[in-house]
Amino acid sequence: MVKRQRDLGRLVTSVTAGLISGVLTVTMGIAFAALIFSGPLSEFISRGISLILLSALIIGIFVAWTSSYEGTVARPHEIPAAILALIAGIITSKMPPTAPAEETFITVVAAIAVTSVITGLFFLALGTFKAGNLIRFIPYPVIGGFLAGTGLLLVKGALGVMTNKAVSYSSLTSLTQPDVAVKWLSGLALAMILFGFVRRWNHYMVMPVWLVVSVGLFYLIVLIVGAPIDDVRAQGWLTGSLHETGFEIPLSPAALTRIDWGLILTQADRIGTILILSCISLLLNASGLELVVRREIDLNRELKSVGVANILAGSGGGAVGIHSLSLSALGYTMGTSSRLIGIFSALVCGSILFFGGSLLSYFPKPVMGGVLLFLGFSFLYQWLYESWFKLPRIDCVLIWLILIIIGGFGFLEGVGVGILVAVVIFVYNYSRVSVVKQALSGVHYHSNVDRTLEQQQMLSEKGDALYILKLQGFIFFGTANNLHDKISVRATAANQPPLLYATLDFRFVNGIDSSAANSFAKMKIYAESHDYVLIFTGLSATLLNQFTRGGFPLEENAHFRIFPDLDRAVEWCENQILILESAHVFGEEQRLDDQLRVFFTDPEKMLRFKQYLEKRQVPMGYYLIHQGDPPHSLYFLESGKITVQMQNDQGQIVRLRTGGPGTVVGELGLYLRSPSTASVITEQESVFYRLTAVALTTMEEKDLEIAAAFHKFMVHRLGQRLIYTNRSLKALMD
Repeated sequence: MVKRQRDLGRLVTSVTAGLISGVLTVTMGIAFAALIFSGPLSEFISRGISLILLSALIIGIFVAWTSSYEGTVARPHEIPAAILALIAGIITSKMPPTAPAEETFITVVAAIAVTSVITGLFFLALGTFKAGNLIRFIPYPVIGGFLAGTGLLLVKGALGVMTNKAVSYSSLTSLTQPDVAVKWLSGLALAMILFGFVRRWNHYMVMPVWLVVSVGLFYLIVLIVGAPIDDVRAQGWLTGSLHETGFEIPLSPAALTRIDWGLILTQADRIGTILILSCISLLLNASGLELVVRREIDLNRELKSVGVANILAGSGGGAVGIHSLSLSALGYTMGTSSRLIGIFSALVCGSILFFGGSLLSYFPKPVMGGVLLFLGFSFLYQWLYESWFKLPRIDCVLIWLILIIIGGFGFLEGVGVGILVAVVIFVYNYSRVSVVKQALSGVHYHSNVDRTLEQQQMLSEKGDALYILKLQGFIFFGTANNLHDKISVRATAANQPPLLYATLDFRFVNGIDSSAANSFAKMKIYAESHDYVLIFTGLSATLLNQFTRGGFPLEENAHFRIFPDLDRAVEWCENQILILESAHVFGEEQRLDDQLRVFFTDPEKMLRFKQYLEKRQVPMGYYLIHQGDPPHSLYFLESGKITVQMQNDQGQIVRLRTGGPGTVVGELGLYLRSPSTASVITEQESVFYRLTAVALTTMEEKDLEIAAAFHKFMVHRLGQRLIYTNRSLKALMD
């Protein structure tokens, strides 16, 4: 019993929400039809209303049934309606003077139908390929300028609906004539009242109440004045009936031959604008609805749903329709979410279309104009006033600029200039974003090569000759030029040592454009003229291809080198610095006795320690340790060269360290008793001493004094390595 009462309550609430939504959809549909079929097309307004209501019926039912949110209400939308009115006006003005009015009407309806079908196919494609989010890459201020321009078109259209005159800047004086001014001023007063109430109380019942009161007030004035209804209609205060000529689908097979398809084709750019703006509006409304109902909505499913609905509506000559955020949120606000809301809303439109058309002949034009003015004022208020307090000033100026150009020259001109200016602003702002992730010098950043204390000290003193720039992001001509300037400043700095090596690491760069390749070519010439080596590292196959296609020569010479990674490049630079300073790149043979003398001052103790070691000589390519092996030995390198390398999850070999005489490896595995995390391989014939895990255990059991001295030696070595690593980390974090 309780469940039946609850279900009945939900049904009543859903029907109520659907009826309210339907009444509002009919009201706005009438206003949109009056907007599109105004001026010379005003004699066809009743047939235009039929088409808009047919769209509302088809789109409303289909979207309500297939949307991912049960309470979705879809209807013909004001943004495409405003641009369709512009298209209708242009087609009307360009039709041959001898063309019958019926032929002009059919061509306009065909343009509307083509727009709806193409828009539906566009939505369907985006949803099918899950590409809906691509539309979000349009700059936000450009969208704001579009919508502000749409608001201006709605205001101009509203004036045309109420006065039955084509409104332009040259005809503004005609609006001051008393018999004309009274019509649009009455609509303006109603719109301002609605706008004020909505701003003060944003409740779903504000507009229905305003609608009833406005229509009632209109007829109260008519009653007080005592004017006959026929006179009121003849003076242009009322619309015509839907059934003056009977309901019909205008795009019959016979009518297709009378359509000026070439004229429709000239409107392709404006139709394209409707595609973009409708898609943006749909995604914004769906995203806003997610926040209202606090649940995720499948945007790609919504695109497919609305896409098919528009194809069906366009097949009958209907206009573009999408989700209504306010009407879709209505049911949730009233405590329910049901597909019945959208279905009943659409059925209200169908009822008026098929059974209640005669009632529309009594609908006041000032109320229609008031609805359009309210929508136009809402757009203008949001994007011209409210945005001033929310967006950066440059974005607000761009919105105003787009609006002024739309008003003075046309919608497409405003859209085009807006996109162009937005691109220029983006390029300028992006060029100010540094592509340099980190700027380092050889003083603090070192290769993974174990150096002797003497070599480390030498590199710390002379490391400023090495300048390292880690790059990131996408590099184009603006950022590449800034990069060139940064290197030039370092190369000519009088308070620093001469620059010998400028290293650019491209590991985190995802692309460059052709103009950037030209800037890098200038860097290469600059390096030759200032006698330093320009080094590229971390170049992916994609970047190598982009450099080649951009005309950048990749051949190495005395002033240009390429290395697979930054570590190899820094190693090469360090080696060159050591050679210039007449230091050995790798230390000469370091006898084990010399390495241990500090901690084993007594020769007898040193001999006792060496009894636990075994000496071996191995060829190049010999594995001392294999990655994953259990811990077994520690190695003292007396001569030769070894590399510590690791194979990552992708199967790539990564160099961790390279060491010469005096290097100790295997100590962590031996101490931690854990499998080896890397392999150790000789790069040339080498001599080493080996301390096995068994020998270490024996030493700790039988000769504690020697074991303590050995552990002290290892603590010292590990401490030095930690200090060295900390310096590098500090340089990376600064």
